[in-house]
Amino acid sequence: MVVVFLSLLLIVALYDIFMYSFKGVLAGKNKLGNLQDAAITMEHLKIDIKGAYLKKSNIKGVEVDGESLIKTGDGVLEFSSLVYDQNGDERLVKTSYNFNQATETLTRTEEGGPTRTFAAGKIKKFATRLVKTGNISYVDTSLKVEAENKQKVELRSAIFPKDVQAVNKHWIPNPF
Repeated sequence: MVVVFLSLLLIVALYDIFMYSFKGVLAGKNKLGNLQDAAITMEHLKIDIKGAYLKKSNIKGVEVDGESLIKTGDGVLEFSSLVYDQNGDERLVKTSYNFNQATETLTRTEEGGPTRTFAAGKIKKFATRLVKTGNISYVDTSLKVEAENKQKVELRSAIFPKDVQAVNKHWIPNPF
């Protein structure tokens, strides 16, 4: 009888240890999934912002200031990219990222293009701002992702336009 009681006590203790470890593994898996969702979203933002038009130039004989076309803030990022149409003419295409607090989704919309949704139901915060230091402008981006069990990941990135190296020839930025 004592042997049966001790063996049951040992089985219950081992079961508790297993369940405690298993919950830790699930929490780590959720956090890794959140990190993956946040990293993929941030990578798409980085690629789009590097293609953004942030300079002053003439397009079809009209002077256009790219910085005046960018809109940043809590839950919003809108900018224009310089593209060439089928005739070889330059034109600006508007791209916007909008965060819907109610559905916790970040949606990318491109003028005349597809709409894409990132990390549906997981994004808790999305904020951007245009920062100017001297004659260099960059976009400061913050993204917070959280799962059902309160596993949080927050990423923040300063995304520079692709022509910043012309300002500082000794700095070699990562192109992606």
